Amino acid sequence: MKLWTGKTIKQAEDLAAQKGMTHLRMMENAGSAAAKVIRDQYSVAGTAVTVLAGKGNNGGDGLVVARKLCEAGAMVRVILCCGAPSSDDAQEMLGRCRNLDITFCDYTVDEQQAALLLKTSDVIVDAVFGTGFHGAPPAELETLFTFVNSLPAPVVALDMPSGANADTGEVASACVRADCTVSFSGKKAGQVQYPAAEYVGHVLTVEIGLPADSQNSVLTHMHEVEKAMAFSSFPKRPANSHKGTFGTAALFCGSRGMAGAAVLSAKSALRCGAGLVRLSLPEEIYPIAASQLTEAVLSPLLQTKSGTFSRSALERALQTAKSATACLVGCGLGENPETEGFVQYFLENCETPMVLDADGINSLRGNITILKAVKAPLVLTPHPGEMSRLIGKPVKEINADRVGTALRLAEETGAVVVLKGAATVTACPAGEAFINPTGNSGMAKGGSGDVLAGMIVSFMAQGMSAASASVCGVYLHGLAGDRAASRLSRRGMLPSDMIGELPGLLLEIEAVGESS
Repeated sequence: MKLWTGKTIKQAEDLAAQKGMTHLRMMENAGSAAAKVIRDQYSVAGTAVTVLAGKGNNGGDGLVVARKLCEAGAMVRVILCCGAPSSDDAQEMLGRCRNLDITFCDYTVDEQQAALLLKTSDVIVDAVFGTGFHGAPPAELETLFTFVNSLPAPVVALDMPSGANADTGEVASACVRADCTVSFSGKKAGQVQYPAAEYVGHVLTVEIGLPADSQNSVLTHMHEVEKAMAFSSFPKRPANSHKGTFGTAALFCGSRGMAGAAVLSAKSALRCGAGLVRLSLPEEIYPIAASQLTEAVLSPLLQTKSGTFSRSALERALQTAKSATACLVGCGLGENPETEGFVQYFLENCETPMVLDADGINSLRGNITILKAVKAPLVLTPHPGEMSRLIGKPVKEINADRVGTALRLAEETGAVVVLKGAATVTACPAGEAFINPTGNSGMAKGGSGDVLAGMIVSFMAQGMSAASASVCGVYLHGLAGDRAASRLSRRGMLPSDMIGELPGLLLEIEAVGESS
Protein backbone atom coordinates (compact mmCIF):
# COMPACT_ATOMS: atom_id res chain seq x y z
CA MET A 1 0.00 0.00 0.00
CA LYS A 2 1.29 3.42 -1.00
CA LEU A 3 2.11 5.68 1.94
CA TRP A 4 1.81 9.42 1.46
CA THR A 5 4.02 12.15 2.91
CA GLY A 6 3.06 15.79 3.31
CA LYS A 7 5.01 16.59 0.13
CA THR A 8 3.60 13.82 -2.06
CA ILE A 9 -0.04 14.35 -1.07
CA LYS A 10 0.37 18.05 -1.90
CA GLN A 11 1.76 17.08 -5.30
CA ALA A 12 -1.29 14.90 -5.95
CA GLU A 13 -3.64 17.69 -4.89
CA ASP A 14 -1.82 20.21 -7.08
CA LEU A 15 -2.11 17.85 -10.07
CA ALA A 16 -5.84 17.51 -9.37
CA ALA A 17 -6.11 21.32 -9.24
CA GLN A 18 -4.42 21.56 -12.63
CA LYS A 19 -7.13 19.27 -13.98
CA GLY A 20 -9.85 21.61 -12.71
CA MET A 21 -10.60 20.42 -9.16
CA THR A 22 -10.23 23.42 -6.85
CA HIS A 23 -8.53 23.20 -3.47
CA LEU A 24 -11.74 24.55 -1.96
CA ARG A 25 -13.63 21.56 -3.39
CA MET A 26 -11.00 19.22 -1.95
CA MET A 27 -11.47 20.85 1.45
CA GLU A 28 -15.24 20.51 1.21
CA ASN A 29 -14.91 16.85 0.21
CA ALA A 30 -12.39 16.09 2.96
CA GLY A 31 -14.47 17.70 5.70
CA SER A 32 -17.67 16.06 4.43
CA ALA A 33 -16.02 12.62 4.39
CA ALA A 34 -14.65 13.13 7.89
CA ALA A 35 -18.06 14.27 9.16
CA LYS A 36 -19.62 11.11 7.75
CA VAL A 37 -17.05 8.98 9.58
CA ILE A 38 -17.83 10.80 12.83
CA ARG A 39 -21.59 10.36 12.30
CA ASP A 40 -21.04 6.64 11.65
CA GLN A 41 -18.74 6.20 14.66
CA TYR A 42 -20.74 8.27 17.15
CA SER A 43 -24.38 9.24 17.49
CA VAL A 44 -23.90 12.99 17.19
CA ALA A 45 -27.48 14.30 17.09
CA GLY A 46 -28.04 16.29 20.29
CA THR A 47 -24.45 15.76 21.49
CA ALA A 48 -21.75 18.36 22.10
CA VAL A 49 -18.99 18.25 19.47
CA THR A 50 -15.99 20.56 19.79
CA VAL A 51 -13.74 21.21 16.81
CA LEU A 52 -10.19 22.38 17.45
CA ALA A 53 -9.35 24.38 14.31
CA GLY A 54 -5.92 25.60 13.30
CA LYS A 55 -5.32 28.57 11.04
CA GLY A 56 -4.36 26.55 7.95
CA ASN A 57 -6.09 24.13 5.62
CA ASN A 58 -6.44 21.41 8.26
CA GLY A 59 -8.43 23.95 10.25
CA GLY A 60 -10.50 24.57 7.12
CA ASP A 61 -11.26 20.84 6.95
CA GLY A 62 -12.36 21.06 10.57
CA LEU A 63 -14.68 23.97 9.80
CA VAL A 64 -16.39 21.87 7.14
CA VAL A 65 -16.80 19.10 9.73
CA ALA A 66 -18.33 21.65 12.11
CA ARG A 67 -20.84 22.78 9.51
CA LYS A 68 -21.80 19.26 8.47
CA LEU A 69 -22.24 18.01 12.03
CA CYS A 70 -24.29 21.07 12.93
CA GLU A 71 -26.57 20.28 10.00
CA ALA A 72 -26.79 16.71 11.37
CA GLY A 73 -28.14 17.99 14.71
CA ALA A 74 -25.01 18.17 16.83
CA MET A 75 -24.35 21.04 19.23
CA VAL A 76 -21.14 22.26 17.63
CA ARG A 77 -18.51 24.49 19.19
CA VAL A 78 -15.38 25.64 17.33
CA ILE A 79 -12.21 26.65 19.14
CA LEU A 80 -9.94 28.74 16.92
CA CYS A 81 -6.66 27.53 18.41
CA CYS A 82 -4.36 29.94 16.58
CA GLY A 83 -6.73 32.81 16.00
CA ALA A 84 -8.56 33.50 12.74
CA PRO A 85 -7.80 31.29 9.70
CA SER A 86 -4.98 32.52 7.46
CA SER A 87 -5.59 30.57 4.26
CA ASP A 88 -8.19 31.84 1.78
CA ASP A 89 -10.01 28.49 1.64
CA ALA A 90 -10.20 28.19 5.44
CA GLN A 91 -11.52 31.75 5.65
CA GLU A 92 -14.22 30.85 3.14
CA MET A 93 -15.24 27.83 5.23
CA LEU A 94 -15.36 30.00 8.34
CA GLY A 95 -17.74 32.35 6.54
CA ARG A 96 -20.01 29.45 5.62
CA CYS A 97 -20.32 28.60 9.32
CA ARG A 98 -21.22 32.08 10.54
CA ASN A 99 -24.98 31.87 9.93
CA LEU A 100 -25.30 28.48 11.65
CA ASP A 101 -25.92 27.76 15.31
CA ILE A 102 -22.25 27.18 16.09
CA THR A 103 -20.47 28.57 19.14
CA PHE A 104 -17.04 30.09 18.40
CA CYS A 105 -14.21 30.64 20.86
CA ASP A 106 -10.81 32.19 20.16
CA TYR A 107 -8.31 30.24 22.27
CA THR A 108 -5.75 33.02 21.99
CA VAL A 109 -8.22 35.37 23.70
CA ASP A 110 -10.14 33.19 26.18
CA GLU A 111 -8.45 29.99 27.30
CA GLN A 112 -10.93 29.53 30.16
CA GLN A 113 -13.93 29.44 27.84
CA ALA A 114 -12.09 26.96 25.62
CA ALA A 115 -11.41 24.72 28.61
CA LEU A 116 -15.08 24.83 29.62
CA LEU A 117 -16.21 23.89 26.11
CA LEU A 118 -13.77 20.98 26.02
CA LYS A 119 -14.81 19.71 29.46
CA THR A 120 -18.43 19.49 28.32
CA SER A 121 -17.69 17.81 24.99
CA ASP A 122 -18.99 14.40 23.95
CA VAL A 123 -16.66 14.27 20.92
CA ILE A 124 -13.55 16.34 20.14
CA VAL A 125 -12.29 16.86 16.57
CA ASP A 126 -8.59 17.69 16.20
CA ALA A 127 -8.05 19.86 13.10
CA VAL A 128 -5.13 21.99 14.23
CA PHE A 129 -2.09 20.92 12.19
CA GLY A 130 -2.74 17.81 10.05
CA THR A 131 0.11 16.79 7.72
CA GLY A 132 1.89 20.14 7.91
CA PHE A 133 3.31 19.76 11.40
CA HIS A 134 7.01 19.50 12.23
CA GLY A 135 9.14 20.61 15.14
CA ALA A 136 7.28 21.65 18.28
CA PRO A 137 3.94 23.40 18.87
CA PRO A 138 3.82 26.76 20.66
CA ALA A 139 3.85 26.48 24.44
CA GLU A 140 0.20 27.51 24.77
CA LEU A 141 -0.85 24.71 22.41
CA GLU A 142 1.24 22.20 24.34
CA THR A 143 -0.91 23.09 27.34
CA LEU A 144 -4.06 22.68 25.24
CA PHE A 145 -3.04 19.28 23.84
CA THR A 146 -2.13 17.99 27.29
CA PHE A 147 -5.51 19.12 28.57
CA VAL A 148 -7.35 17.42 25.69
CA ASN A 149 -5.56 14.16 26.48
CA SER A 150 -6.80 14.31 30.07
CA LEU A 151 -10.47 14.40 29.03
CA PRO A 152 -12.77 11.36 28.68
CA ALA A 153 -14.32 12.43 25.34
CA PRO A 154 -13.17 10.48 22.27
CA VAL A 155 -10.89 12.40 19.93
CA VAL A 156 -11.05 12.21 16.13
CA ALA A 157 -7.99 13.61 14.33
CA LEU A 158 -8.05 14.82 10.74
CA ASP A 159 -5.09 13.34 8.81
CA MET A 160 -2.69 13.36 11.80
CA PRO A 161 -2.99 14.01 15.53
CA SER A 162 -1.62 17.49 16.18
CA GLY A 163 1.97 17.23 17.35
CA ALA A 164 2.79 14.20 15.16
CA ASN A 165 4.95 14.32 12.05
CA ALA A 166 3.16 12.85 9.02
CA ASP A 167 6.45 11.83 7.35
CA THR A 168 8.64 10.38 10.11
CA GLY A 169 6.24 9.41 12.90
CA GLU A 170 8.03 11.70 15.36
CA VAL A 171 5.89 13.28 18.06
CA ALA A 172 6.39 16.50 19.99
CA SER A 173 6.60 16.56 23.78
CA ALA A 174 2.86 17.36 23.71
CA CYS A 175 0.81 15.54 21.09
CA VAL A 176 -2.92 14.91 20.82
CA ARG A 177 -3.74 11.25 21.43
CA ALA A 178 -6.58 10.33 19.06
CA ASP A 179 -9.02 7.45 19.30
CA CYS A 180 -9.54 7.60 15.55
CA THR A 181 -7.72 9.34 12.71
CA VAL A 182 -9.47 10.08 9.42
CA SER A 183 -6.80 9.98 6.72
CA PHE A 184 -7.56 11.73 3.44
CA SER A 185 -6.73 9.94 0.15
CA GLY A 186 -4.78 7.13 1.84
CA LYS A 187 -2.49 6.40 4.75
CA LYS A 188 0.31 8.75 5.72
CA ALA A 189 3.78 7.41 6.41
CA GLY A 190 3.80 8.81 9.93
CA GLN A 191 0.63 6.92 10.85
CA VAL A 192 2.41 3.56 10.66
CA GLN A 193 5.69 4.59 12.30
CA TYR A 194 6.37 4.82 16.02
CA PRO A 195 5.87 6.68 18.21
CA ALA A 196 3.09 8.38 16.20
CA ALA A 197 1.47 4.99 15.54
CA GLU A 198 0.55 4.96 19.24
CA TYR A 199 -1.23 8.31 18.93
CA VAL A 200 -3.36 7.84 15.81
CA GLY A 201 -5.77 5.27 17.23
CA HIS A 202 -7.84 3.49 14.59
CA VAL A 203 -7.00 4.87 11.13
CA LEU A 204 -9.83 5.16 8.61
CA THR A 205 -8.91 6.25 5.08
CA VAL A 206 -11.40 8.19 2.97
CA GLU A 207 -11.28 9.42 -0.61
CA ILE A 208 -11.82 13.09 -1.32
CA GLY A 209 -12.35 12.81 -5.06
CA LEU A 210 -8.78 13.22 -6.35
CA PRO A 211 -8.60 11.77 -9.87
CA ALA A 212 -6.85 8.40 -10.02
CA ASP A 213 -4.30 9.62 -12.54
CA SER A 214 -3.39 12.53 -10.24
CA GLN A 215 -2.62 10.07 -7.46
CA ASN A 216 -0.90 7.51 -9.67
CA SER A 217 1.32 10.15 -11.29
CA VAL A 218 3.00 10.92 -7.97
CA LEU A 219 5.92 8.65 -7.22
CA THR A 220 6.11 7.65 -3.58
CA HIS A 221 8.99 5.71 -2.09
CA MET A 222 7.24 4.40 1.03
CA HIS A 223 4.87 1.46 1.19
CA GLU A 224 3.11 -0.49 3.91
CA VAL A 225 3.47 -4.24 3.39
CA GLU A 226 0.16 -6.03 2.89
CA LYS A 227 -0.62 -9.72 3.26
CA ALA A 228 -1.53 -10.19 -0.40
CA MET A 229 1.72 -8.56 -1.46
CA ALA A 230 3.83 -10.79 0.79
CA PHE A 231 1.99 -14.02 0.05
CA SER A 232 2.03 -13.51 -3.73
CA SER A 233 5.82 -13.12 -3.75
CA PHE A 234 6.44 -16.81 -3.12
CA PRO A 235 6.97 -18.96 -6.22
CA LYS A 236 5.28 -22.33 -6.54
CA ARG A 237 7.35 -25.37 -5.63
CA PRO A 238 7.55 -27.61 -8.71
CA ALA A 239 6.50 -31.24 -8.27
CA ASN A 240 9.52 -32.51 -10.21
CA SER A 241 12.18 -31.34 -7.78
CA HIS A 242 14.93 -32.39 -5.38
CA LYS A 243 16.74 -30.71 -2.50
CA GLY A 244 19.05 -28.91 -4.93
CA THR A 245 16.02 -27.24 -6.51
CA PHE A 246 15.45 -25.26 -3.33
CA GLY A 247 18.99 -24.14 -2.70
CA THR A 248 21.54 -24.39 0.06
CA ALA A 249 21.71 -21.95 2.95
CA ALA A 250 25.13 -21.72 4.57
CA LEU A 251 25.07 -20.27 8.09
CA PHE A 252 28.13 -19.06 10.00
CA CYS A 253 26.85 -18.47 13.50
CA GLY A 254 27.40 -19.06 17.19
CA SER A 255 30.15 -18.73 19.78
CA ARG A 256 30.82 -19.81 23.36
CA GLY A 257 27.62 -19.12 25.31
CA MET A 258 25.66 -18.30 22.13
CA ALA A 259 24.85 -21.71 20.71
CA GLY A 260 21.14 -20.89 20.90
CA ALA A 261 21.48 -18.15 18.29
CA ALA A 262 22.98 -20.61 15.83
CA VAL A 263 20.30 -23.21 16.55
CA LEU A 264 17.40 -20.76 16.20
CA SER A 265 18.65 -19.36 12.89
CA ALA A 266 19.20 -22.86 11.50
CA LYS A 267 15.79 -24.09 12.63
CA SER A 268 13.98 -21.15 11.05
CA ALA A 269 15.97 -21.58 7.82
CA LEU A 270 14.94 -25.23 7.72
CA ARG A 271 11.28 -24.44 8.42
CA CYS A 272 11.20 -21.86 5.63
CA GLY A 273 11.92 -24.39 2.92
CA ALA A 274 15.61 -24.31 1.97
CA GLY A 275 16.65 -27.60 0.35
CA LEU A 276 19.74 -27.89 2.52
CA VAL A 277 20.95 -25.95 5.55
CA ARG A 278 24.66 -26.08 6.42
CA LEU A 279 25.53 -24.65 9.82
CA SER A 280 29.19 -23.82 10.41
CA LEU A 281 29.98 -23.06 14.03
CA PRO A 282 32.92 -22.97 16.45
CA GLU A 283 33.95 -26.53 17.27
CA GLU A 284 33.29 -26.07 21.00
CA ILE A 285 29.51 -25.66 20.57
CA TYR A 286 29.13 -28.40 17.96
CA PRO A 287 27.80 -30.97 20.50
CA ILE A 288 25.15 -28.53 21.76
CA ALA A 289 23.87 -27.79 18.27
CA ALA A 290 24.04 -31.43 17.18
CA SER A 291 21.74 -32.42 20.04
CA GLN A 292 19.05 -30.03 18.77
CA LEU A 293 19.41 -30.14 14.98
CA THR A 294 18.83 -33.35 13.07
CA GLU A 295 18.03 -32.02 9.59
CA ALA A 296 20.91 -29.55 9.20
CA VAL A 297 24.45 -30.42 8.14
CA LEU A 298 26.85 -29.25 10.86
CA SER A 299 30.45 -28.22 10.28
CA PRO A 300 32.66 -27.42 13.28
CA LEU A 301 35.31 -24.80 12.46
CA LEU A 302 38.52 -23.74 14.18
CA GLN A 303 37.95 -21.31 17.03
CA THR A 304 39.78 -18.71 19.08
CA LYS A 305 40.58 -19.16 22.75
CA SER A 306 37.43 -17.21 23.57
CA GLY A 307 35.24 -19.62 21.60
CA THR A 308 34.62 -17.52 18.46
CA PHE A 309 35.47 -18.10 14.80
CA SER A 310 39.21 -18.10 14.07
CA ARG A 311 40.74 -16.48 11.01
CA SER A 312 42.26 -19.91 10.37
CA ALA A 313 38.77 -21.13 9.46
CA LEU A 314 38.39 -18.64 6.59
CA GLU A 315 39.43 -20.87 3.70
CA ARG A 316 37.02 -23.61 4.68
CA ALA A 317 34.24 -21.10 5.34
CA LEU A 318 34.65 -19.51 1.90
CA GLN A 319 34.58 -22.93 0.25
CA THR A 320 31.33 -23.71 2.08
CA ALA A 321 29.82 -20.39 1.01
CA LYS A 322 30.87 -20.97 -2.60
CA SER A 323 28.82 -24.15 -2.75
CA ALA A 324 25.72 -22.43 -1.28
CA THR A 325 23.06 -20.25 -2.90
CA ALA A 326 22.88 -17.87 0.07
CA CYS A 327 24.73 -17.47 3.34
CA LEU A 328 24.20 -15.89 6.76
CA VAL A 329 26.94 -14.45 8.94
CA GLY A 330 26.53 -13.10 12.42
CA CYS A 331 23.93 -14.66 14.74
CA GLY A 332 25.65 -15.12 18.11
CA LEU A 333 29.07 -14.70 16.50
CA GLY A 334 30.58 -12.93 19.50
CA GLU A 335 33.03 -10.04 19.53
CA ASN A 336 36.73 -10.74 19.18
CA PRO A 337 39.42 -8.99 17.10
CA GLU A 338 40.21 -12.20 15.25
CA THR A 339 36.52 -12.84 14.58
CA GLU A 340 36.13 -9.29 13.30
CA GLY A 341 38.94 -9.98 10.87
CA PHE A 342 37.18 -13.19 9.84
CA VAL A 343 33.98 -11.28 9.02
CA GLN A 344 35.72 -8.49 7.14
CA TYR A 345 37.80 -10.84 4.97
CA PHE A 346 34.74 -13.03 4.37
CA LEU A 347 32.75 -10.02 3.16
CA GLU A 348 35.51 -8.94 0.82
CA ASN A 349 35.91 -12.37 -0.77
CA CYS A 350 32.50 -14.07 -0.70
CA GLU A 351 30.53 -13.95 -3.95
CA THR A 352 27.39 -15.66 -2.59
CA PRO A 353 24.28 -13.62 -1.71
CA MET A 354 24.55 -12.88 1.99
CA VAL A 355 22.68 -11.79 5.12
CA LEU A 356 24.81 -9.96 7.68
CA ASP A 357 23.28 -9.89 11.15
CA ALA A 358 24.06 -8.99 14.77
CA ASP A 359 27.77 -9.39 15.61
CA GLY A 360 28.51 -9.67 11.91
CA ILE A 361 27.40 -6.02 11.68
CA ASN A 362 29.18 -5.12 14.92
CA SER A 363 32.41 -6.47 13.41
CA LEU A 364 32.49 -3.52 11.01
CA ARG A 365 32.02 -0.77 13.65
CA GLY A 366 31.81 2.21 11.35
CA ASN A 367 33.89 0.70 8.57
CA ILE A 368 31.09 0.68 5.99
CA THR A 369 33.54 1.03 3.11
CA ILE A 370 33.83 -2.76 3.20
CA LEU A 371 30.10 -3.02 2.45
CA LYS A 372 30.52 -1.00 -0.73
CA ALA A 373 32.98 -3.60 -2.04
CA VAL A 374 30.78 -6.68 -1.46
CA LYS A 375 30.49 -8.62 -4.72
CA ALA A 376 27.06 -10.20 -4.24
CA PRO A 377 23.57 -9.14 -3.08
CA LEU A 378 23.71 -8.21 0.60
CA VAL A 379 21.09 -7.81 3.34
CA LEU A 380 21.91 -5.99 6.58
CA THR A 381 19.60 -6.63 9.54
CA PRO A 382 20.57 -4.21 12.35
CA HIS A 383 18.52 -3.16 15.32
CA PRO A 384 18.96 0.56 16.22
CA GLY A 385 21.90 -0.16 18.54
CA GLU A 386 23.77 -2.07 15.84
CA MET A 387 22.90 0.62 13.31
CA SER A 388 24.32 3.21 15.69
CA ARG A 389 27.63 1.37 15.95
CA LEU A 390 27.74 0.86 12.18
CA ILE A 391 27.11 4.46 11.05
CA GLY A 392 28.32 6.34 14.13
CA LYS A 393 25.06 8.14 14.95
CA PRO A 394 23.10 8.09 18.24
CA VAL A 395 20.15 5.72 18.57
CA LYS A 396 17.87 8.68 19.32
CA GLU A 397 18.77 10.29 15.99
CA ILE A 398 18.24 7.00 14.15
CA ASN A 399 14.81 6.44 15.70
CA ALA A 400 13.79 10.00 14.87
CA ASP A 401 14.02 9.15 11.15
CA ARG A 402 14.12 5.39 10.75
CA VAL A 403 13.09 5.36 7.09
CA GLY A 404 15.53 8.09 6.09
CA THR A 405 18.39 6.46 8.01
CA ALA A 406 17.79 3.04 6.45
CA LEU A 407 17.42 4.48 2.95
CA ARG A 408 20.64 6.48 3.18
CA LEU A 409 22.61 3.41 4.24
CA ALA A 410 21.01 1.30 1.49
CA GLU A 411 21.80 3.88 -1.16
CA GLU A 412 25.36 4.35 0.09
CA THR A 413 26.25 0.66 0.29
CA GLY A 414 23.98 -1.00 -2.28
CA ALA A 415 22.66 -3.35 0.41
CA VAL A 416 19.07 -4.02 1.41
CA VAL A 417 18.77 -2.65 4.95
CA VAL A 418 16.32 -4.16 7.41
CA LEU A 419 16.15 -1.75 10.36
CA LYS A 420 14.46 -3.83 13.03
CA GLY A 421 12.06 -2.67 15.73
CA ALA A 422 8.40 -1.82 15.96
CA ALA A 423 7.30 -1.21 12.35
CA THR A 424 10.50 -2.68 10.91
CA VAL A 425 11.75 -0.80 7.85
CA THR A 426 13.15 -2.57 4.79
CA ALA A 427 15.06 -0.08 2.63
CA CYS A 428 16.24 -0.85 -0.89
CA PRO A 429 19.17 0.75 -2.76
CA ALA A 430 16.86 2.07 -5.49
CA GLY A 431 15.15 4.29 -2.90
CA GLU A 432 12.04 2.34 -1.91
CA ALA A 433 11.15 1.62 1.72
CA PHE A 434 8.67 -0.92 3.05
CA ILE A 435 7.19 -0.51 6.53
CA ASN A 436 6.00 -3.67 8.22
CA PRO A 437 2.64 -3.75 10.07
CA THR A 438 2.93 -7.15 11.76
CA GLY A 439 4.53 -8.07 15.07
CA ASN A 440 4.10 -7.25 18.75
CA SER A 441 5.96 -6.58 21.99
CA GLY A 442 6.15 -10.28 22.81
CA MET A 443 8.84 -10.53 20.15
CA ALA A 444 11.12 -8.22 22.15
CA LYS A 445 13.17 -11.15 23.41
CA GLY A 446 16.66 -12.42 22.70
CA GLY A 447 16.58 -14.80 19.75
CA SER A 448 13.83 -13.15 17.69
CA GLY A 449 16.39 -11.56 15.39
CA ASP A 450 18.11 -14.91 14.86
CA VAL A 451 14.81 -16.39 13.71
CA LEU A 452 14.34 -13.52 11.23
CA ALA A 453 17.86 -13.84 9.83
CA GLY A 454 17.35 -17.57 9.26
CA MET A 455 14.08 -16.89 7.45
CA ILE A 456 15.58 -14.30 5.11
CA VAL A 457 18.59 -16.43 4.19
CA SER A 458 16.30 -19.40 3.53
CA PHE A 459 14.15 -17.39 1.13
CA MET A 460 17.25 -16.05 -0.62
CA ALA A 461 18.68 -19.56 -0.91
CA GLN A 462 15.50 -20.60 -2.72
CA GLY A 463 15.98 -17.86 -5.32
CA MET A 464 14.09 -14.86 -3.97
CA SER A 465 15.78 -11.49 -4.46
CA ALA A 466 17.39 -9.84 -1.46
CA ALA A 467 14.57 -7.26 -1.35
CA SER A 468 11.69 -9.76 -1.66
CA ALA A 469 13.25 -12.16 0.83
CA SER A 470 13.64 -9.33 3.32
CA VAL A 471 10.17 -7.83 2.91
CA CYS A 472 8.47 -11.23 3.03
CA GLY A 473 10.69 -12.50 5.83
CA VAL A 474 9.93 -9.48 8.01
CA TYR A 475 6.19 -9.72 7.34
CA LEU A 476 5.95 -13.45 8.09
CA HIS A 477 8.24 -13.11 11.10
CA GLY A 478 5.86 -10.55 12.60
CA LEU A 479 2.82 -12.59 11.65
CA ALA A 480 4.32 -15.67 13.30
CA GLY A 481 4.90 -13.53 16.38
CA ASP A 482 1.27 -12.40 16.34
CA ARG A 483 0.05 -15.99 16.06
CA ALA A 484 2.32 -17.10 18.91
CA ALA A 485 1.18 -14.20 21.10
CA SER A 486 -2.50 -14.95 20.50
CA ARG A 487 -1.90 -18.54 21.57
CA LEU A 488 0.63 -18.14 24.38
CA SER A 489 0.50 -14.43 25.43
CA ARG A 490 3.06 -11.75 24.69
CA ARG A 491 4.80 -12.31 27.98
CA GLY A 492 4.90 -16.09 27.69
CA MET A 493 5.81 -16.58 24.02
CA LEU A 494 9.36 -17.43 22.96
CA PRO A 495 11.24 -17.03 19.68
CA SER A 496 11.15 -20.80 19.25
CA ASP A 497 7.34 -20.62 19.39
CA MET A 498 7.45 -18.35 16.35
CA ILE A 499 9.30 -21.03 14.42
CA GLY A 500 6.48 -23.40 15.37
CA GLU A 501 3.98 -21.04 13.70
CA LEU A 502 5.81 -20.96 10.37
CA PRO A 503 4.46 -24.22 8.88
CA GLY A 504 0.87 -23.04 9.29
CA LEU A 505 1.67 -19.70 7.62
CA LEU A 506 3.49 -21.38 4.76
CA LEU A 507 0.55 -23.74 4.32
CA GLU A 508 -1.66 -20.68 3.80
CA ILE A 509 0.82 -19.31 1.25
CA GLU A 510 0.86 -22.58 -0.65
CA ALA A 511 -2.95 -22.64 -0.67
CA VAL A 512 -2.98 -19.15 -2.19
CA GLY A 513 -0.46 -20.24 -4.81
CA GLU A 514 -2.45 -23.31 -5.79
CA SER A 515 -5.66 -21.32 -6.19
CA SER A 516 -4.09 -18.64 -8.39
